[in-house]
This record gives sequence, C-alpha cells and structure tokens, in this order.
Amino acid sequence: MEQQPPRTGWFDEANGVTRLSEYFQRMESWQQAIADGKITPEEIRDQSSRVIALLKEVEPLVSEPEHQLITETLYEIAVLQAMQASAVASSLRTSQ
Repeated sequence: MEQQPPRTGWFDEANGVTRLSEYFQRMESWQQAIADGKITPEEIRDQSSRVIALLKEVEPLVSEPEHQLITETLYEIAVLQAMQASAVASSLRTSQ
C-alpha cells in the first residue's frame, strides 16, 4: 500500500485563519499558471477542469451529512473569493 503524506491542517489554530493562501502558492498548478506573470482564460478553464475532476472523485466517497457540510463549505469559500475579488476590483477603481 502506498504511503500517504501526513494530513495537512486547513487552518492555523494560533491565529484562526485558513492556510489556503499559504498552500495555493506551493501548488504546481499555480506555479505553472503564474510563471509568465499573467493568468490566461485557458489557464482558468484548465484549473476549473481540475477542480471539477477532484469534486467528481470526492463526491461518491462521502456520506450525505458529509456531502452537505462539504457543499456548504465550498459555497462559503466561493462567497469569500467573490468578496475578495470585489474588494480588489473596488480598490483598483478608487486608486485610478
């Protein structure tokens, strides 16, 4: 049986924030996409395909209560990302 890497925590207990931004910066998919300093529509589509493939792999593995909790978590992450993108766009508009 293949040795699994140690489980990685999703948040920092000491300061109460997620480690998602810490993790994404180390991801190969991010490193490749940002290598030239810009994100293209094709890179966004490719990343979307990776996420969909992972969700399709995970979905049948979880119970209904776990599925509901994971779904709610994913939705809240989407809200957080939209809020962050909106704040960045707003700050760019006001700084011009």
